[in-house]
Amino acid sequence: MTCKWEKDMSAFGLFKEPKNIIELFTFDLTTFFYEEDYEEISFEEQEGLFMIEYEKVLPWIEIDLFNKVVFRVFNDKKNIVGSNHINVNFPAEPDHTNMANIKKLTHKLFKIYGWDDENLGEMTVKDETGFNNGFFERQWTLGEGKNVYSVRLIYNTRDGLSLRILFFNHLLELIQK
Repeated sequence: MTCKWEKDMSAFGLFKEPKNIIELFTFDLTTFFYEEDYEEISFEEQEGLFMIEYEKVLPWIEIDLFNKVVFRVFNDKKNIVGSNHINVNFPAEPDHTNMANIKKLTHKLFKIYGWDDENLGEMTVKDETGFNNGFFERQWTLGEGKNVYSVRLIYNTRDGLSLRILFFNHLLELIQK
């Protein structure tokens, strides 16, 4: 919800409604491509496919939920001319994972992207019941042509809450970052 003060400030360009998920964050996600303070946390190789995960603890908590970001980079040795696929994962802080914060985030994603893949908008009673029972999921598949990407909000009792951007590099191409 936006208060009158925020609406007045947006008229001066100080607050803008986000146009994509990247604009929800104050942390610049593109720093992954030029800063070297991301820690490699895992590496796997299977049949010519490399998967490397890099993590960075954020200097603050984003969207009242997330204090770190994990980039998962896929590199196929057989694909010498194509780009690497990159997924982004924001695992939530367990003590910040509550229905109020999830509702706020779902509302923000709905404002940006509209109905999700299951034609759901705001949080529903079924969503709340699912969260209370240990599983909740929303997904928006977006983009066009070869630049399809996905935004996924998922909660389960084993892994907690995470916000994922699948094919992050496709999103960057679409918004030309």
